[in-house]
This record gives sequence, structure tokens and C-alpha cells, in this order.
Amino acid sequence: MTEDKVLTILYMEDDAAIARLVQKTLERHGYKVEIATNGAEGLARVEQGDIDVLFVDYSMPVYGGIDVIKVLEGNPASPPIIMLTGNGNEKVAVDALKSGASDYIVKDVNMGFLELLPVVVEQVLAKSMLIRDRAIMYDALTEREERYRKLVELSPDGIAIIESSQVVFINPAGLAIFGTGSLKDLQQRPMAELVQQSSRSVFLSQVSLLQESGVQVPWMEHTFSRFHGGDVAVEVSGIPFLHDGRRAAQIIFRDITERKLAKERLEQMAHHDLLTGLPNRAFFFDRLACLMEHARRYKERFALLYLDLDGFKKINDDMGHDGGDHLLKEMGTRLERCLRKADSVARLGGDEFIVLLSKVNDRHDPTIVAKKIIAAAAAPFAVSGKICHVGVSIGIVVFPEDGDNVDILVKKADTAMYQAKGAGKNTYRFFGEVQS
Repeated sequence: MTEDKVLTILYMEDDAAIARLVQKTLERHGYKVEIATNGAEGLARVEQGDIDVLFVDYSMPVYGGIDVIKVLEGNPASPPIIMLTGNGNEKVAVDALKSGASDYIVKDVNMGFLELLPVVVEQVLAKSMLIRDRAIMYDALTEREERYRKLVELSPDGIAIIESSQVVFINPAGLAIFGTGSLKDLQQRPMAELVQQSSRSVFLSQVSLLQESGVQVPWMEHTFSRFHGGDVAVEVSGIPFLHDGRRAAQIIFRDITERKLAKERLEQMAHHDLLTGLPNRAFFFDRLACLMEHARRYKERFALLYLDLDGFKKINDDMGHDGGDHLLKEMGTRLERCLRKADSVARLGGDEFIVLLSKVNDRHDPTIVAKKIIAAAAAPFAVSGKICHVGVSIGIVVFPEDGDNVDILVKKADTAMYQAKGAGKNTYRFFGEVQS
């Protein structure tokens, strides 16, 4: 963003609630955001000009997102376009990018995509600016090579010239990405040596395509090897280039480590409990549904163990929430140690946990794990310098005997857990099983 101009974003979206959330998020970052409720209205607004970035929803009345992109395709005056879609299918993204979109964002149910909006806007604006600058540099090369060189040297992105698979030039930003300050460290080295093995074949095919056919390659992610060790995630593009009258390739690359870390953090937050790091309720129920389909197909058993800590409320009241949180984190660690790698545990909330045991041969096999959990919980906890003790009441259900539905199984496991509490706590009960 420039300091003297507020950039205007047009968002084509027929869902008023989503449109308002996006609008508020982007306005907090200093953008002016206009809303169009359908594709036709949005295209009419684009024709008026003064739109810097265009968001289009995939599914809209009159014109869908792909239709809008195709209408604007080839118009040099049209703003860069970002597709927003609730459909995570890769074909949607590919169609959007092929039609001329600059980027796309998947609208997840947890609204984590809102955090990515300003990041993607800045990246698309930077990419658009880079494309414009790159065209200027390429056209001016034969007449004003010195001016071109200065622009390259001042570029915030890494720029390298590759001739016959050899590095002949890298700008200062590129040297920094490779972890060196000297061009001599990289000059005349095969570019393949600077690309991680997993990315090497694809990268070399891109360079070959540039040099032999002169076809521009799209932005792709690769992993470069730094000069003094370690790897760096990069986004790479390239254009055909003439170096001293010979065919070469100009590679443009940028460090995307922070972007990938931000994406990983968002995915972690969406699927895991922030306190214990265990899978959260939503992630667990997705896995349970998948396991149930697998078990139905192959006629297998699995078990659910519904856990509630005995005596936790008193510790939480006496030691405060920090002490209670410490105990819950430790309990999560102990539970994981009681399970096989194929099994899983999630925190449902408060002091309630749920365990999923896959491939149970006998209905009473879960008692082995239940006894391990009770023993693990019985070991003392050190909380705020004091020794504390809790117990655990466990309700057990087995698929398919106790139900063929996710909700039914969980409710029955919950009921069995309360039966265990009624039996004196710190024990386990199977649903519907009367024990003396």
C-alpha cells in the first residue's frame, strides 16, 4: 500500500454475512472495500475504474466467479483478481488460475481464511507490481542495460540469470535468500546444486522450457538449499532472457517461509486444542466419521472411551486456572502415552477427553487401555509447587454393537461415563453393562 492513496477493493459476494466479515477485516487493515451482490453488478462497477483489487466469489447469481474472470481476461486495465471459494476442490483453483485469477483463497468453516486476506492482498499487489516492473525491465534491456541492472539490484525479490544451467548473475536480494553476500559463491555453479533434491527435476524442467522454447513459467513453490546449509522455501517464476545475445532464463524468487509458517499455524489452530495440542472436537469427529465408514466396509470393531476427570474442579478452584491448565496439559501427554500409534485422543472441552481405539478384536479389549488410563491419572501431579491427585471416570462403547451412528455412540459413551461416576468414580463402565 502507498501512504498517500487508500487502495479500493471490490468484493463480489451474494452472501451478505460473509461479505460484511471480509469487508470489516480488510477495512481494519486500511483498505476501502466495496460490495457487489452479483457478477453483473460487479462488472459494471469495474468498468467505472478506480478498483485496485477484485475479490470474486466462486458461486454467484447472474455471473459466477469463473465467468467474471473470463469476461475480464485479456483486459490490461482490469485489476488483479482473487477467487474466494467454499469449494476446496483443486480443480476450482486450477480453473480460476487458468482463467486469469492472480490467487485464490478457500473459505473454511472456522473463518481462518479471514486472517489470510490482507496477506494475500499484499502478495497479489506485489506480484502485480513485479509483473509490470518485469515487463518494463525486459523491454528496456536492449537500450538501457544499466537502468535495468539498477532495478534488478534494488528489487526486494531474488533475481537470477541462468545460462546453460549455470548461474551467471544473482542480485543482492537473491544472495541474501541463499545465505551469502558474495556472487562468487554462486556464480558459475550449476543451478541444480542450489535446489533441494525433491524439487530439482521440476525446477530443471522449468528452466529448460524457458531456455529452449521461450515459454514463461507460472509461479511455483520450490525448496532452495542455502550456501552454508539449511533450506529455504521459495516461490519461483521465470521469463525467457537474452544474455549477451544468447538464450538464457531469468528466475525470480521470493522467500515464503513466513507465509508457510502462518498457514501451518492457522491449520494447527483449526484442528487442535490450543491448550493441550491434542485434536479438537471438530477434528476428532471428522476422524471418527472416517473410521466408522472404514469399519462398516471392512466389518471391523472400534471403541470409544469418554473420559471425565474426578476431582479436577477442586484443583481448578484451589490452584486457579493456570494450575488447572497445567494439569490438563500433563493429562493430555499421559493419555497419548497410553495409546497405540493407530489410536487417538482429543480434548472435548473442560476436563473431558475422548479416546478412539481402532481395530478392536474383542468387546472387552478396551478394558486394557482403560486400566492404563486410570493408572496414569492416579500418578501425582505437581501443580504450582504442590502435589495433587485426580481420578478418571471412563465410559466405553464399541462399534457396531452399541450403535451405528456417530452421535449415538458419543451419547452412549457419555452415559456410560456417568454410570462409572455413579459407581464410585475412578473406574470404567461399558454402556448398558451392569457391574456389581
